Parts: sequence; structure tokens; C-alpha cells
Amino acid sequence: ALKAQVDVVLAKLIEVFPEGEDTFTENAEDFKAELDAIDDAYEAVFGENGTCAAEKTVVANHNAYSYIAVEYGIQFMTVHGLDPEGEPSPEDVAKVVDFIKEEGITVLFVEEYTDQSSVQSIIDETGVSIQILYTMEMAPSDSDDTYMTMMTKNLENLIAGIGCV
Repeated sequence: ALKAQVDVVLAKLIEVFPEGEDTFTENAEDFKAELDAIDDAYEAVFGENGTCAAEKTVVANHNAYSYIAVEYGIQFMTVHGLDPEGEPSPEDVAKVVDFIKEEGITVLFVEEYTDQSSVQSIIDETGVSIQILYTMEMAPSDSDDTYMTMMTKNLENLIAGIGCV
């Protein structure tokens, strides 16, 4: 999907700044090659013959990863109550803790902006480990991050959380 967006931006840039067509085209092709490389990396892990092909179910605090789920066949089981855009109530946290205990969950994936005090209380209550996934819905907390670095971090965190490599 992002490659299609690159093409739209490229066409508009060329329309508005025709003198930069060669540079814009070269940059767009380079970026699309980076996108292909990250896709190849995900496929090597989650594709049909990937190293994590057998175990592709993860538990997350929010259903914000459909682009990864659809493209790579990862199942996201969602635990509600830890929405990064609001502060969860004690009842919400208790429901998450109960769910984790009932399901035997050992790793919970949360968005980077999820309230850390709620996460810590869940860790304390359940012993679950936390992995961060980046939704890219908001600006990254690290100004050095880019789409590519966050997608790479997501891949690394999924592998670590699933424990399949």
C-alpha cells in the first residue's frame, strides 16, 4: 500500500516541480526498493516457509495492526482496556490481568504510547513480558525513527515476542 502512495506523491511532485523529475524518480525507486527489502524480511519470517510460519498468533492491546495481519497472516488476539489514547480504568486493567491469566499469555504487545503505569501493574500482576509495536498512527516518540526503522523494530519485536527464531 505504501508503494502505491509513493507513486501518487511522485506523480504530484513531478507535476508541480517538473525540473526535479529525475531526482524524484530515483528517490522513489530507492525507497520502493527499501520497502521490498522489509517485505522480504517479513516474508522470510512469516511467509509460508518462514521461520515463524507455524506460530503466528500474538496478543495485543489494540487492534491496530491489520496491515501486518493481512499481509503476513499474523493473528492478533486483542485485549481491550489499554487504549493509548485514554487512561484505562482499574476495572479495565483488572479485565486485562484476568484475561492474561486465563489464557496463559506470556507476552503482551502494546503500542508505544500505551500508558506505562498500567502496563507495569499488568507486569506485576501477571509476570507477562511486554513488547512494543509501532502503529505509526502518531509521530514516533524517537525523532530519529522512520517508517522503515519502525517496521524493522516491529519485525524484531514480533520475533522476540513469539520466540520462534
